[in-house]
Amino acid sequence: MVCLAVALTGSTGCAVDSSSDLSPDAEQALADALTTPEFVRSDQVSFGRAPQNTAELQSLVHPDFSNASADAKKVIAWLDAHPNVHESVYLGDVQTWVYDTDANYRANVHTLVSTVHAAKPNRLLLYFEEENASHAPHPVSAAHGQALRTLTHSATLLCATYLNGPDSHTDEIDVVMEWRKHYHDELGVPLTAMMIDIDTSQTPNSFYYGTRGDLANFNHIVVWALNSAYAHGFAGFHTYGNVGGHFGTLRAADSTYAALDNAWSSLVKAHPHQKFTGI
Repeated sequence: MVCLAVALTGSTGCAVDSSSDLSPDAEQALADALTTPEFVRSDQVSFGRAPQNTAELQSLVHPDFSNASADAKKVIAWLDAHPNVHESVYLGDVQTWVYDTDANYRANVHTLVSTVHAAKPNRLLLYFEEENASHAPHPVSAAHGQALRTLTHSATLLCATYLNGPDSHTDEIDVVMEWRKHYHDELGVPLTAMMIDIDTSQTPNSFYYGTRGDLANFNHIVVWALNSAYAHGFAGFHTYGNVGGHFGTLRAADSTYAALDNAWSSLVKAHPHQKFTGI
């Protein structure tokens, strides 16, 4: 198991048991200590499998955030026109290797989210990826930790784990804890502004995300990651089916969302004093 002291203080050196993330007593103690105002579930491209819990407005935003002020006005106008939309709002993809090296990019991202945040109460979501098929992992450096902390005053970061079918439970724990260790423990980003993300697409083994040909184990990975996100104090859990990416992916399997829904229900029942939203 992950020892409680490590989870609470960010210190290292506690062994991880691959058979169980936390014992029931340790999980409850950690959850009580790290209770967030709410634990959020957000799903995109669910094709009816998941609740309608996320407004996807990235089509209103330039992918490189280059027209931030005008795009923020578009997002606000859309929300004005849809006053019954109270759920989380997805605005786009922040690539850490650009955020960390391009001052204009950082400023534009900040302008977009701070402008919308000042006008609307919806939780704003930014996909937050350290790598992709063309870029090696690049965490945000300590030099821009303050900028990132400021950004999270207005937006929640969807931490792109790229957990996939062949991963083990130990792999899952390590990935989730690395996001916590670097961004929360080292850079001081609040966990209430970070959500664990998994792409639920069905993919061939050659991919770096999704099922990678092992759907049965991937369904376990999704459940483990959900429970780890809650146990370690993250703001919530996000899924995305990358079927529109035209990279050979297929939409998420019925069995994946069935496993997630069952795990979510169990989590809610196990923590009656925690506020859960999104389903």
